[in-house]
Amino acid sequence: MSTIEYSLFRVKMIRPHQLSFLHEDLTPREAFLKAIKQKPSEELRKGYIWHIGNLSLINPSAGYFALGRTTTSTVEKYDIESSNFIEDEQEFSPYTHCVFDAKIGFIGISKKPNLCPTTTGIAERLEELLALTEVVVENAIKVEIKPIPNPDGFLKSINSARRIYTFSATFGGPNPFDADRFFQKPLSVYLSAANGEYGRTTIRGEDLDKETLTEVTRSTAATGNEASARIQRNRGEKAITIHLTGDPIKIKYDSDEHDPERVLIDLNNIYEGIRHDENSRD
Repeated sequence: MSTIEYSLFRVKMIRPHQLSFLHEDLTPREAFLKAIKQKPSEELRKGYIWHIGNLSLINPSAGYFALGRTTTSTVEKYDIESSNFIEDEQEFSPYTHCVFDAKIGFIGISKKPNLCPTTTGIAERLEELLALTEVVVENAIKVEIKPIPNPDGFLKSINSARRIYTFSATFGGPNPFDADRFFQKPLSVYLSAANGEYGRTTIRGEDLDKETLTEVTRSTAATGNEASARIQRNRGEKAITIHLTGDPIKIKYDSDEHDPERVLIDLNNIYEGIRHDENSRD
């Protein structure tokens, strides 16, 4: 039986720090929904036209859509009427499944190798497509779609370490409503005020607080950012550097039992587990 594998991504609709009088006062949720509802079609690469279609809302902030691309290729075939071999141009439009929650700001994208080798590649095309929508262009919004990695291994290393000497994390512009109060939220506001796009900061100490770093790690993973730490695992050992990076977290379904509403519930639970408490995950 075939399967459908979803990967989890963070969607950010980042507004400029200083809005002109021409810009709408939109929340990230409103901007994302407006962009999706436009159902854009754009030629992102020569001969490759990407589309959003089959949009259906499950609730006012969440739903399903299909994402795909149309290409034209020449097919050699035999024409019975003329008794000749001919070349015929045909359109192909492979597509994949996407579910989203605009209130939280995540999207699940299913794997489709003949559309793009990786789901991260599909996410990059979706990012490009949304960036060309009317609401995004007119309001100078920056669109980011970044993988949400599984932080469990990184957190296990942090919490079992004898000492933590440094902790570094990246941050972007303001967007996620549930960013942590220590790091992501204040620094993203600072970045926006300085008209920046991306930042990284590092803290150092003889033994950094694990509880604080755990909260910041969860927030960093959930917001699609990266982190690293320099730790000593055991007394007498040299310090090593560990990283929070990698592919987006995944979940699989039998294709015969694929239900976008069920997928949305499962991804919501996974997201909550990443952001708040690993024990809340199934």
